[in-house]
Amino acid sequence: MPEDISRYESYKERDLLLDYTEVDVENIPIINIQETGIENITRIQAVARVMKMINEKRVHHIMCLNPYKLMRIKSNNDLNIISKKADMHLACGAGIGWASRMLRTPLKEMISSLSFMMDIIRIAELKEYTIFLVGGKPEIVEKAFSNIRKSFPRIRIVGRHGGFFNPEREKSVIEAIRKSEANIIFVGLGFPREDEWIYRNRKEFSNSVIISIGGNIDIISGEVKKAPAFFMARGLDWFYRILARPWRIGRLLRIALFVLQILFKRITMKK
Repeated sequence: MPEDISRYESYKERDLLLDYTEVDVENIPIINIQETGIENITRIQAVARVMKMINEKRVHHIMCLNPYKLMRIKSNNDLNIISKKADMHLACGAGIGWASRMLRTPLKEMISSLSFMMDIIRIAELKEYTIFLVGGKPEIVEKAFSNIRKSFPRIRIVGRHGGFFNPEREKSVIEAIRKSEANIIFVGLGFPREDEWIYRNRKEFSNSVIISIGGNIDIISGEVKKAPAFFMARGLDWFYRILARPWRIGRLLRIALFVLQILFKRITMKK
């Protein structure tokens, strides 16, 4: 019986990899939301694209975006430059999906950054890609590492480091990542710090896909509760986090402005 189960599992793994390798990731359309180009892509296409990026043997930066981040990028020249230099932008907030429909360029799918991250980890285990985790408090990233290993025992996490470090310590972190030659680097320092960090240091690495993941390390560790299914299914995990941490209510002002600007664009569009 164990041998039969093992054979069945190998079939599942083979079929899963086949699903990804057969996905078309060429000529992905780009839609413009608040002056930022966002890939109109499904989650399976996004993961397949990461696999292709790894094979390209250079550094890539992936940004997971929501309306709040789009508004920050639009109003800040430095963030705008960082965004333009990124290699892929994923729509990870329900507001972006709503905006795409209002502007008559509907997205194929909303992509939860947490689900996207877990899909990549699953593929990394099968393909033996190496991963480095950066973010959270030291004890939090250790818990996240432990929880990932429990679910994916063959995963090759070649390093992890907390996200609170001074400039001197940062040099050691960069050197550790560089020596690890990790294929995938998950950076969870919070927006915009994580994308600023990736932009500033990407030249230090030679062959990595670097993905900004916000607070996902905290969620995987169990320190922060994942948003209930109702919110996750509707891309409203950001709203749940505001409800859970009401001192972040100021973010709603930027989101309200986002809604007003999209409505204005819809009104002024040619019929």
